[in-house]
Amino acid sequence: GGVSHAIRSAIRQFNNLTISLPFLETLYQRHDQTLVYLAASSPDLIPLQKSLCDAFDSIKFPQPRRFLPHITIGKIKRTDPTTTKRVIDHISNFDYQPLPPFEVDHLTLYESLLSSKGSTYQKLSTFRLNPQNLHM
Repeated sequence: GGVSHAIRSAIRQFNNLTISLPFLETLYQRHDQTLVYLAASSPDLIPLQKSLCDAFDSIKFPQPRRFLPHITIGKIKRTDPTTTKRVIDHISNFDYQPLPPFEVDHLTLYESLLSSKGSTYQKLSTFRLNPQNLHM
């Protein structure tokens, strides 16, 4: 469909990405769960995201307000503010040793299926990035 075509055209010029995970962080959301995540970093992530957003805009596909490249470790359910702050402080004091960088060679499109039991995800398509010729 339109989304698959938009992704295919948006990633055409992008090579495989090398991703590093330099920080373990929390994102406190006052009226929602607190996110615990590893921040993802790569020089090509922002240009890739911009290319995808431009392609999605052209088909009037809704866009997130902000881009936070990350890997979710977990979510802290909203309880009382004191407990939440104590858990966030504990995570902030954790001695995170960054994992080795890794290569991403494809993007996968999932559909979110929301129910009263939570979210499940159904894989729809996989899109390959261009392999880099590092040994020329």
